[in-house]
Amino acid sequence: MRMPSTRQHTLTTPPVRHNAGKISVRTIALQHQTSHRKNTRDVCLTLLLHLERFAGREVKIKEVDELFIRNFVNYLLNETSLKTNSIRTYLQKFHAILEEAVRIRLMPYNSMPPIGTLIPHITAPTRAFLTSSEILCLSSASCRNPVVKSAFLFACFTGLRLSDIESLRWEHLQKLNGVLTIVKVQQKTQSEIRIPLNKEALHLLPLTNRREGHVFDLPSRSTIASALREWGETAGIDKKITFHVSRHSFATLLLTAGVEIYTVSKLCGHRDVRTTEIYAHIIDSTLHDGVNRVSTLFRASSHRLQPANNTLFRIPSQ
Repeated sequence: MRMPSTRQHTLTTPPVRHNAGKISVRTIALQHQTSHRKNTRDVCLTLLLHLERFAGREVKIKEVDELFIRNFVNYLLNETSLKTNSIRTYLQKFHAILEEAVRIRLMPYNSMPPIGTLIPHITAPTRAFLTSSEILCLSSASCRNPVVKSAFLFACFTGLRLSDIESLRWEHLQKLNGVLTIVKVQQKTQSEIRIPLNKEALHLLPLTNRREGHVFDLPSRSTIASALREWGETAGIDKKITFHVSRHSFATLLLTAGVEIYTVSKLCGHRDVRTTEIYAHIIDSTLHDGVNRVSTLFRASSHRLQPANNTLFRIPSQ
């Protein structure tokens, strides 16, 4: 994918500032990042770490030409354990930094070649997910941490990331048009999602009359990971069980149930429908009808989901 450059190397390019040779990539990057979100700043800082490990020092902006960039990419590909998608992310950030350097006249033009020519072709990643029968196997198997079990199964029917399961509060459960719905700002994207809860999701909520506080009292992430691993082995699931798998399973279940791709995208909180298209292209539906279609996959089975505490959720009186 060719990244557009705001400045081209032409005779009309404004002259480079006289002090350009003294300014480092780090200085430009940190100035450029002041208004961005934390996860974007983290990408920038990690890029700088790799860049300075490669060079052995802070890199001056005047050093960055096409040969330098190609050598840096070769270093990332062959001398780090980074996956190709991560390298692409860092190069996109590097490109943005160089564009800023061009804008403030520290470089005459952006010398980075198209990123697609710098790294191997990327095949769309295979996203692990659970089938409805595998979810039923998990629900029937014992887990040493009942809260982890309930939270994971709940995520399979809501698509919430682990960070959003951890921060989910009873206050986020609101009745909209008579349907109990998660109304919450996502931790990762800071965008709001609204997820109507189907019968399976309701069945997995803890039995309580509380109307405030966290819904799931989860342990540390290392404890969650080990509990999920053991639980998967107990259930005979030959897949690595993580909360991201539960999120992928939610999207896949919706598409299997015939929910339209844009509805799935909205329920998953994807900013771009192309993210959802990794799963499939399916026909039209609505938000509420979509999540209820998933229920039919489980009602057709002779088994029912078994919540960790073997209790049904009771909606607190308003």
